[in-house]
This record gives sequence, C-alpha cells and structure tokens, in this order.
Amino acid sequence: MKVEVILPLQLFYCYLLMAVLDKTKFYVVGAGLFTGITVALYPVSVVKTRLQVGTRDTVERSALSIARGLLRTDGVPGLYKGFGTVITGAIPARIIFLSALETTKAATFKVLEPFRLSETTNAALANGFAGMTSSLFAQSVFVPIDVVSQKLMVQGYSGHAQYSGGLDVARKILKSDGIRGFYRGFGLSVVTYSPSSAVWWASYGSSQRIIWR
Repeated sequence: MKVEVILPLQLFYCYLLMAVLDKTKFYVVGAGLFTGITVALYPVSVVKTRLQVGTRDTVERSALSIARGLLRTDGVPGLYKGFGTVITGAIPARIIFLSALETTKAATFKVLEPFRLSETTNAALANGFAGMTSSLFAQSVFVPIDVVSQKLMVQGYSGHAQYSGGLDVARKILKSDGIRGFYRGFGLSVVTYSPSSAVWWASYGSSQRIIWR
C-alpha cells in the first residue's frame, strides 16, 4: 500500500515544508490527506495483492475479473478488506516518519556546520540522512500493518485462511510465530524504502535551495 500513496504524499509534505505552518495543522491536514488518498487507491492494492498470490488453479486471472468477483460476492466492502487496519496503523506511522524527519534533519544541519559546505550540499546531506532515518523508523510500524492487512486482503482467496478481522490475524500470528511474525520482510522493506527515501529527500532539499536562489 505504501508505494501507491508515497508520491502524492511527498509532494504535499514538500508544499507544507516550504511554508511556515503550525505543526498541529501540519499533522492534521497531512493525516486527512493520507486518509483520502488511501480510500481512493486501496481497492487497487487489494486487487493487486490477490493477483500476486493467485495460483495456477485460480479462476480469476486478471485484475478486472478479481474486482468483479469481489463486488459480486462482498459488494464494495470487498474492495476494502483490511482497510481499517491500514488506517489505524498508518496514520501513527506517518506521524513517526515526519517527526523523525524534522528532528534528524535539524540535528544533521548542526553537525554539518563546522565543515562549511555549500548551502545546497548541506541541504542534500541533511535531508538525505533524515529521509533514510525516518523511513527506517516508520518501517517498524508499516511492516506489521502490511503483514496484517495483506492477510485480510487475500483471506478466503486461492486457499488462504479466513479471519474475523485484524485482531484475529494478530492473535494467530502471535500464536504461530510470535512477534517475529509481524516483521516478515522487514529487511527487504528497509533496503527498498530507506535508500529511496534518502535519494528523494536529498534531491528535494538540494533542488529547493537551487530554485530559491
């Protein structure tokens, strides 16, 4: 789900960061935007996830047929399996990301002061390191959310188990795998999102200074 919403959110956050805004408004408006984008794109994530886990014996072999099947059996709610889990967890994760981003960026700027680098270089290094660090912190929340929500997305499909909700999934994961079960793929997520976040924010920080000049 993260990939589908990351670009619109980053563009919005960049707009907010360029203005001097009240932090409360920053978080409230950001959380509202995240919710709106998630509502719009979540069905795509559900269909994509089912398409990826389908087996050779699966009757529905295309995105359109999967969407039709969900609508036929569950109606519109079928396209939002696991949505409550994503919203409940992702908003705190986004707040953690933004808090870590701002805190780390300010600290890195102070560390770089004695080196007397150019403003553009300082911005690139500080934003890049902050982007990498904040993504690392956020993955500690995002990954468990993904594990639970994806199990809900594919429940009853292509031989997958049925669940009564997110708490039911969490209980069964704890029972079978313990806490480690919530962090399947954590390393791959960090390797994927932390470097890309570092490059994105470094590019943003340096480009912002160049444009302002």
